Amino acid sequence: MIVFLSYIFYFVAASASPLQRRWLATKKNITNEGQTHFAFQVTLITVVLSLFLPLFSPFYLQGNILHLILLSLVCGIFGAAYFVSSYTAQKHVEAGVSTLVSNIYTPITIVLATLFLNEKLTTIQGFGTALLLIGMVTVSKKHRISRFKFDKYFMLMLLSGVMLGVSLTAERALLKMTGFSAGTMLSWWAQCAFLGIAVLITHSKSQYTKKDISITGVLRFLQSLSWVILLFAVGNLSLVSAVTTFKVVIIFIAAAVILKEREDLPRKIVGSLVALAGLLLMK
Repeated sequence: MIVFLSYIFYFVAASASPLQRRWLATKKNITNEGQTHFAFQVTLITVVLSLFLPLFSPFYLQGNILHLILLSLVCGIFGAAYFVSSYTAQKHVEAGVSTLVSNIYTPITIVLATLFLNEKLTTIQGFGTALLLIGMVTVSKKHRISRFKFDKYFMLMLLSGVMLGVSLTAERALLKMTGFSAGTMLSWWAQCAFLGIAVLITHSKSQYTKKDISITGVLRFLQSLSWVILLFAVGNLSLVSAVTTFKVVIIFIAAAVILKEREDLPRKIVGSLVALAGLLLMK
């Protein structure tokens, strides 16, 4: 029963967060300004709530200090770039398409882990990457300018997935070095710090209310927390990764029902299923 409830919690939290961000982007910010500041505010709430992570796993620091600093910097720089590009493109890219496209982080992390973390890239994973790319092209008809060219917002969302892949690889290295709680908190706080620096440089100012910011931050944290709880309940990373991949299809359907994003829906469902098959092969 605990495992079942953990899966339910994950699918609800992991779907609610991107759907709510998409709703905000389309309904509450006409000019799409202040996204960097908004991302900083959301991550600030997330990192404050991350103080609860030691309740799930002991907090301890170990390993080479210089390596911890360098990996934290990579997490901070690329993680901040992920938030800025993703939040900026969110207004112009539908929730389901955003979720699918950002999954480009999966093959990115596999390649980087193969190169730097001594993890092996298999032929099946390569085939899965090809299916993911086919799925992405299938759902991106609205954003296609020509046969092999897409609009800037689709490319920005794609870039966010690449940035996320690099950040998650560095975060994985931190987790291996100093444990779950410390590794996660170092990564999240570094991302928040670099977003803060970006706000100071760009003078970005959020257009959202304190209520909108608080809800977005809490939902983002719950999405991350649901993953942690699911891993603890199931205890099998491969199984959890495979099952939770179905979130891609769920968000497409939820976006059609809740956000009325139904344009070219059959094509999107087919594309998401192809991408889902590819993601499952990469797990």
